[in-house]
Amino acid sequence: MENSGTNKETKTELPDTIAAQDEFTRSFLVSTDEVAEGHYAFKTWTEAYTMWIPTAAKLSEGFYEKREKHWERFSYAWLDNEENLSYGVFAQFEDRPDSEKMGLQHLTDYTKFEGEYSKSEDENNIYYYGKSVYETGQEQEEKIPVYSHIGFIKHKNSDKALGILFDHHCSDWTTNCNADTKSIEDHFWKLVKSVKFED
Repeated sequence: MENSGTNKETKTELPDTIAAQDEFTRSFLVSTDEVAEGHYAFKTWTEAYTMWIPTAAKLSEGFYEKREKHWERFSYAWLDNEENLSYGVFAQFEDRPDSEKMGLQHLTDYTKFEGEYSKSEDENNIYYYGKSVYETGQEQEEKIPVYSHIGFIKHKNSDKALGILFDHHCSDWTTNCNADTKSIEDHFWKLVKSVKFED
């Protein structure tokens, strides 16, 4: 792993947020000033794109991998204790001539998605979107349903592409959780639309 982060403020000078206080996560932040309520901008170590990260999120140092400037994967997670919800984002970046075909196939295999993606675009990117539900848990335990939003973003002006899996589930299954599905999907799209590839 190569650290190209430049955010060197001391913890006492930093905002009291998980993303700013965690040294590994902070090394990705463009700034500790919020770009939107509850979000920072972060630029990955490939320096190929920026996107938003919730201020309550923490990047997984163990999951992070990078190969020069053309491949990268990362994940981050956060909790909403008020609503008893756990969130996770997993992402993989590729910059290669067949990134759209291979990246979308990898995302489909990784998420075990069996449906059809909807497809849309704007002036900069092509977007693929799907959603699914799967169950997790030990064999002898009650299975926990996990709800997933799946997105794939292909840059129109380069071979850059980013696959995103956005999961959520109840943190504590002994009590109710309040999952506002419309709000969660809107948050997913905010993160997807925040992706800015470097030309």
